[in-house]
Amino acid sequence: MILDISLKMLRRVSKATYTINNLQNKVKLPDRFKGTIIETWAKYWKNLFIDYRQMLQDLRTDIQDDPRKALKWTTIIITVAALTKNTPNEFDFRDDMKKITNEVILVSEDCRNPKSIEHLRLLQQCYNEGNIHYRNLGIIAFMYTSDLNASCDLYKGQCSYLQPTYLNSLSRIVDVGFMGRWWNIYIKTTNYDVNPETK
Repeated sequence: MILDISLKMLRRVSKATYTINNLQNKVKLPDRFKGTIIETWAKYWKNLFIDYRQMLQDLRTDIQDDPRKALKWTTIIITVAALTKNTPNEFDFRDDMKKITNEVILVSEDCRNPKSIEHLRLLQQCYNEGNIHYRNLGIIAFMYTSDLNASCDLYKGQCSYLQPTYLNSLSRIVDVGFMGRWWNIYIKTTNYDVNPETK
């Protein structure tokens, strides 16, 4: 499958080089625009097309010379693109939290796992206080907490000396989103209906 993708990519590169070459030969500037800003602009785009044409020709040559390297890079690019596309967002997190909370409500209090309940209460408290935030880093996303709400205008929220350090920021991470799932909430609420304290 990856070999087919590499071959399709090679064909597209060849086609793009041919198209750019034809476009450069067909487009000519009328005499009335010579010496104007339009001519400067046209030269800029022409040089840009030449650069891209050369880049595509070099890419085609590299793919033909070393197909293993091209296959490796194609695999890396496809993997990163797939991971980036499947990174969960804050709506997914809230949706998971609501679904699990609704399922936990249906379970008897004696059967509920205290760790799962405690984690869900912490998340609900953070949302009620407005100090939970979302950060997307491409292939991975984080839900983290802060001391104060974003709309709070106290001195503690404004002073740069009172802001958390990077090492302290790691302890504020509530959940990590990767490969289409929020992992902390998944792990902590998998056995929400199993109470280890009851015998």
